[in-house]
Amino acid sequence: MSSIGTVDIVKGEICVVKGLESVGLGSVVSFSSGSTGVVMGFFHDTAEVALLSSSESIKKGDLARVTSDMLTVPAGDQLLGRIINTLGLPIDGLGNIDITPQSARPLESPAKPVYQRAIIDKPFVTGFLTIDSQIPLSLGQRELLLGEKMSGQSELAIDAICNQARLNADIICIYVCIDAETARVKRRVERLQQRQALSRTIIIFAGTSDTAMMNYFAPMTGVAIAEWFASQGKNVLVVFDDLTRHAKVYRQISLLLERPAGRESYPGDIFYLHSRLLERCGAFSESCGGGTITALPVVETQSEDATDYIATNLMSITDGHILFRRSLQNEGKQPPIDSGFSVSRIGGRNQPPLLRDLSEKVKETMIRYDEAVRFTSLGNDIGSESLSVIELGKRAESVFQQHRDAFYSLSEQAILMHLIASHTLTKWSEVQIPDIVSQIIAYARDESKGFTMNETLLTMPIDEAKNVLDEYIKNFMNDSATLRPIQKRESLVAEIESVDSLLRSNEDILQ
Repeated sequence: MSSIGTVDIVKGEICVVKGLESVGLGSVVSFSSGSTGVVMGFFHDTAEVALLSSSESIKKGDLARVTSDMLTVPAGDQLLGRIINTLGLPIDGLGNIDITPQSARPLESPAKPVYQRAIIDKPFVTGFLTIDSQIPLSLGQRELLLGEKMSGQSELAIDAICNQARLNADIICIYVCIDAETARVKRRVERLQQRQALSRTIIIFAGTSDTAMMNYFAPMTGVAIAEWFASQGKNVLVVFDDLTRHAKVYRQISLLLERPAGRESYPGDIFYLHSRLLERCGAFSESCGGGTITALPVVETQSEDATDYIATNLMSITDGHILFRRSLQNEGKQPPIDSGFSVSRIGGRNQPPLLRDLSEKVKETMIRYDEAVRFTSLGNDIGSESLSVIELGKRAESVFQQHRDAFYSLSEQAILMHLIASHTLTKWSEVQIPDIVSQIIAYARDESKGFTMNETLLTMPIDEAKNVLDEYIKNFMNDSATLRPIQKRESLVAEIESVDSLLRSNEDILQ
């Protein structure tokens, strides 16, 4: 059996090689010019090889030899804090990575069968109140982040990685950049460094200047490395940024291979490509190491209705989705998440009982608030009850307003949600809420107060935990540094003075 052939045709990043007999799909082929490629298909007695490097040096008649049955990538703790390419080679200028060949993992491997899976039963904390309370996630879950371009989904994924370090979570993070601009990735690496999160993160970079195959295999590299850590019993977070570009890269390869095009010119097996990628994530049994792989695939949509082909495909594959709306971002909402459209099919059942109870009450409050706002938008008169709902809802919206540099632990989120659920928030005016949120979180983190909140709160019976929260909020309100509520009379006087000044300015303009 011969493993040596010759190049017959070169078309873009695809080489047609004849004479290879002992070769299969996924085999690695090296050329006499020094380039490397992977077999992606066959046509009669020739092999179609997609190149991992530039095709400029390859010409017809060059020798081609099969060097391996499959692509592999090195995996190990030495990768932490490093930036590597799709093949696992360092590209950050910090020297070589010394990993034994025995730790190499195949880029393509079948997903674990059901009997090697474990129940997903542990919460995954992002540090964002909107997500952890309204759309809770779990370790081993696959949650899609989708939205229009520049609507904030990639930034939130990076901040979720940063918050793992700030929350002292023992989670390995892998950030996969697909067809990415170097300048944008550099800014995100700098943010990870500033937040001391890079030391627990592996960055896999496939740029716009790389070949289509390097971008095609980038997410497989991320999952392969994650599988190694999961086999060691570690919890791993993988961010795929983004799978829309990955689909376009695969479309480019398929068109060069002259395969039949389907909807929007994507190949017919694009759904299978992403499903077999994401099915490799999950929670695994002790026989497989007992680790978990949590996936946050990012998708870019063309409009806010999220009906794009790739987006709907991935929505059906994943365990839930979070929708980012640019219109909410333009209104100043941070993070710009539409919690009404977003869903988590797993995380809710893994919330601590206290948080689950508070989350349900807060959701009910926000639903009633939205209904009241729609009712008033029609010009209808509202009663005192509806007015109270609107007043509470406005303040709750301010609580959910969270800058990307802010993060909350689960116990701190319980405090904020109890403020809403107990209606204590209405003691302050709407303009005071941002300051109150900052003060109460600082109070919770101040050990000198002698009443520091901790995670034991989450394990208490619900009624007992609420009593603790009531006492905590009472102590906070009695603290001398706490912002005093604005009395209704003072608020009314301020509003009247504002209206008077506005009328006077209008009179001056008219004169």
